[in-house]
Amino acid sequence: MLKNCRLLLCLSLPLLFLLLCSTEAAAQVPDSTYRKPELPTGPPVPVEQPQQQTRPRPRVQEQPTPQPEVVAKQEESNEELRFIDKLYFGGGLGLQFGTYTNISVMPTLSYALLPKLYLGVGAVYHYESGRGYSFNNYGGRGYVQAELVNIGDGALLAHGEVEQLNVEYALVDMYGYYMGKQRGNVTIPMVGLGYRQRISDKGSFDLLVLYNGNDSNINPYSNPVIRFGLNIPFTNR
Repeated sequence: MLKNCRLLLCLSLPLLFLLLCSTEAAAQVPDSTYRKPELPTGPPVPVEQPQQQTRPRPRVQEQPTPQPEVVAKQEESNEELRFIDKLYFGGGLGLQFGTYTNISVMPTLSYALLPKLYLGVGAVYHYESGRGYSFNNYGGRGYVQAELVNIGDGALLAHGEVEQLNVEYALVDMYGYYMGKQRGNVTIPMVGLGYRQRISDKGSFDLLVLYNGNDSNINPYSNPVIRFGLNIPFTNR
């Protein structure tokens, strides 16, 4: 019996040794079993793109916008004007035909008190003829003019004035016989309307129709009184 146990032990040891060697060799052999790749189940990870370096754009210098002509004129009108810039010289011509023929020559000097309000003074010379007689009259006048409303390239004009004249008139007797000439003074107010036609930025031409408010016998005017006038600025400002 003892002999059989020894024999069994001697056979078991080599088998145990071989079993241990085969187990160690199997542990060192890599696993060659095919495995399906697993796909990610989480949210996609954003891939950072390389930032491109932007080159700075060259600065373009802005050019000033040209102002319209109307605005430029308004800015010029807002500039402070000198006294001479508001002065106008010119003249008028009066014509009247009827019982008496009356030709008037009237140089003037005016001042723009406001952009559409003018004050003026002037000298007056009249040549008058009628009923076989002729007379020469002279004096002065002061007037005011206002542009009421624009009409086309011009304006409706209101005009008022007072003339102080030294007039020459015929002296007759109670029977109507001519006895010579005599001189006297007369004050003549006149009012009316007219049209002012602009011929430049500041120059203008006037046509006036006036009413004579003095019915004196020595008054050289009858109604209506028609006058033409010209206004020329001293400067262009």
